[in-house]
Amino acid sequence: MNIKAITFDLDDTLWPLFDVIMHAHKTANDFLIKKHPQMQGILFSAEERKKWKELVSQEPDLANRLSELRQKVIYELLIENNVSSEEANLLSKESFKIFIEERHKVVYFDDVLETLKSLKEKYILGVITNGNADIKTLKIDHLFDFYLNAEMVNESKPGKKIFDEAAKLAGVLPEDICHIGDHPVNDVEGALQAGFQAMWMNALNKDWEHPKSLTVPEIKNWKELESKF
Repeated sequence: MNIKAITFDLDDTLWPLFDVIMHAHKTANDFLIKKHPQMQGILFSAEERKKWKELVSQEPDLANRLSELRQKVIYELLIENNVSSEEANLLSKESFKIFIEERHKVVYFDDVLETLKSLKEKYILGVITNGNADIKTLKIDHLFDFYLNAEMVNESKPGKKIFDEAAKLAGVLPEDICHIGDHPVNDVEGALQAGFQAMWMNALNKDWEHPKSLTVPEIKNWKELESKF
């Protein structure tokens, strides 16, 4: 493979997301419910999901600002359930701090850190993520040359803008970059449409859920990934 740079998704690519994100939600929600028991059955429910959709429909760019969106959702739900504006504002911020701290307590897939260290000796490495996990908070920023999330460019994968910006930061042509991620659309299709090469990281052993056939290499673990380079 003739490449000069490699970019990575984070969630379900460097670590499994489900357990950590569920725990983060629960910990933050338990904090709120302890303060206001009437929030039991509202947080993390169909009502909350409806509020997320409602706010994004009113302001579509919020979908690219997940941290802000989460706080707005919590604020509005509290207001709707008889919490004062001042307290709702404070609690939405406090609960988010709890959420984001727990959200970063990830457990990496086997061989992730070792493989990144090895690849960094030969390639420019970057992150392209739609989420709000931060490599500085995780203390792995030394393994990457740049980091991009959807909020920074006001566009989420699979949009071309975020990939174009990554190519600029890498300082190489799109065709000289290989993007690696778990999502068939956001990562694989998005990268290919932006002119990148791509690999599908299938560390969770999922089916290829996409109407088009898989046309890029499928990688099942990080040792296998390292061998491709």
